[in-house]
Amino acid sequence: MVNGRILGIAYNVIPVKNAKKSGEWFVSHFGFNIRNDRGNYISLFRDNRPIIDLIESDNDTRAVFEVNGRSRWVVTFFTDDIESLHMRLTSEGVTTRPISNEGIYGKFFVFEDLDGNLFDVWEHKDCELIF
Repeated sequence: MVNGRILGIAYNVIPVKNAKKSGEWFVSHFGFNIRNDRGNYISLFRDNRPIIDLIESDNDTRAVFEVNGRSRWVVTFFTDDIESLHMRLTSEGVTTRPISNEGIYGKFFVFEDLDGNLFDVWEHKDCELIF
């Protein structure tokens, strides 16, 4: 066995205006739990697994970038039921884009958080993600 390897991504850090308010938003819509609350820096987990960290930014920075003039996301979540999740988020007032069926690559949709950060959601029946 080789030691000292990258085993995966522990979490992604997302810039927000108000960590407490954003943390509560993610807990409300996605059932994440707050594991570490350092005031302006909050760690969100799913059970005992780290998901994302929210940190208050000193400026209007967002976790998005552009490709061919279109805003893109830096984090993709996965789900086992994209239609139900999309319907629930939309009914809760979350800004979502339509579901896109990319055939062998799966289904996707994009949503926006309180600060304009974009996130992608992916469902793929033939890909097993193990933690």
